[in-house]
Amino acid sequence: MIDSRTKFIAVSIYTVATKNLSAFETTARSTIERDTVVLNGFCEGIVMTNEEQTQVLIVTLWDSKQAWVSAEWEPRIGNAVATFTEAATAYDVRTFVPVTIVRSASG
Repeated sequence: MIDSRTKFIAVSIYTVATKNLSAFETTARSTIERDTVVLNGFCEGIVMTNEEQTQVLIVTLWDSKQAWVSAEWEPRIGNAVATFTEAATAYDVRTFVPVTIVRSASG
């Protein structure tokens, strides 16, 4: 569920060799669970892989753009991003501002 505090979303897409996927996703998951979760302004995040197992998508939700920018300066986060970028054959980062959050009537 999207945290209602979310005002800024960062989407990072990494293309990786299938043989490196497991290590990549393990590192991404542990970075969010251990390092990102304690940062001021972090709301929530998710790590996903595509069905072809060639891409990893990391979506992080923040209470402000400033919180996301500040996170990049944290040494553990900066080192993780550098590791992800070096391990990927291609990468892209996109940022978004939520327009609306719609929840299911049953949820």
